[in-house]
Amino acid sequence: MSASQSVTVSRKLAAATRESSKPLNGKMKKNKYLQYDPLLQASTRSPFVTFYYQTFDTNRQGLAGLYRDHSMLTFETTSVQGTAAIVEKLGALPFQKVQHQIATFDAQPSSDNGIIVLVTGALLVDEEQKPMNYSQLFKLQPEGGSYFVLNDVFRLIYSA
Repeated sequence: MSASQSVTVSRKLAAATRESSKPLNGKMKKNKYLQYDPLLQASTRSPFVTFYYQTFDTNRQGLAGLYRDHSMLTFETTSVQGTAAIVEKLGALPFQKVQHQIATFDAQPSSDNGIIVLVTGALLVDEEQKPMNYSQLFKLQPEGGSYFVLNDVFRLIYSA
């Protein structure tokens, strides 16, 4: 991904973040994390979650701007580090078409002003009719006026 594409991704995410920082029902929450950090609003319409899965489903290469060279992805049992390795791993997944269906979204503040995001849901790949359940955990770190993904852990959930 070029520097200009990375800036475009960051700008889109920042714009979505600004849009989501508008008060809910005309009032801001009193919790300082919710008030100052729109990514923590209790909604599946989180700008980050929406952007990530829409981009994953349509253009996995477009996620490169969310990662840095020290970012790490664990996808099932394989871990990779760095933007190039992460984008390569996501691009090499054994399906062409994917559709994520978000069931739950939770976020908590973490150290260094970061945010932990946990998403659960189901995904349909290629021509499969039966969705597969998944969970995905992100550690977002602040950078300038936006965030990047420091850690990303993805796991399919199989029936017991």
